[in-house]
Amino acid sequence: MKIFRYEFQGEVKYGILEEEYLRELECSPFENIRPGKTKVKISEVRILAPSQPSKVVCLAYNFRAHAQEMGKKVPEEPVFFFKPPSSLIAHLEPIKLPEKIGRVDFGGELAVVVKERFRNLPVDFEFEKYILGFTIINDITARDIANREGPFGKAKAFDTFTPAGPCILRGDKYRTFKLKTFLNSKIKQSSSMSNMIFPVNYSISYLSNIMTFEPGDIISFGTPGGVDEIKPGDRIDVQIEEIGILSNPVIKEVSHEDIP
Repeated sequence: MKIFRYEFQGEVKYGILEEEYLRELECSPFENIRPGKTKVKISEVRILAPSQPSKVVCLAYNFRAHAQEMGKKVPEEPVFFFKPPSSLIAHLEPIKLPEKIGRVDFGGELAVVVKERFRNLPVDFEFEKYILGFTIINDITARDIANREGPFGKAKAFDTFTPAGPCILRGDKYRTFKLKTFLNSKIKQSSSMSNMIFPVNYSISYLSNIMTFEPGDIISFGTPGGVDEIKPGDRIDVQIEEIGILSNPVIKEVSHEDIP
């Protein structure tokens, strides 16, 4: 089951994908997944980011290949950082690169959207009770800033630096997921989620013993090796077949100095 958050005729809704249609849910999917009678063609709506989180929490160096390409040691326990909700954009929205920012990299990742408030979960928690489902994010990083000032603050926080979507997939069969990232149709990343150092359930449990999670929060599980630079005019496609493709063009951000 694929759940989309979308805008139609000025209203924000959630719906379930049925072929080329979205069937509107009668209430929020964080309350109950109850399909209604109204449906609309997906081509007639604007796809939105999958949720409005209070926080986006991302694991770092959760794939050995990425830790190695960054010159980092494989962590002994999960390393995480936050990305501001203001950095979220949806499928097909442009990633905007500020001027004089230097190199900027992509990083395709598997993520989950939280369904119910929780803290202190055991590793074997009831997955679908607390997790609405899986989605995709692209962890955009200002690499020159990360190398100069550290990788987990300003470098991750710019507006548009967290594309997410295109939908939320219900289910917990993440071990079968394979992620591929394409830069201008050329494959750059390819890995199975079974290559994670810290698996999904363990990571969620670990983080929940540090902080409380709220409905809509996003937890992302790190990027495989193969991150690369993006420039204005590029297009990034992150694919997890069961979920779909998160596609975003890259443009130059228009500064006040550029406006006539």
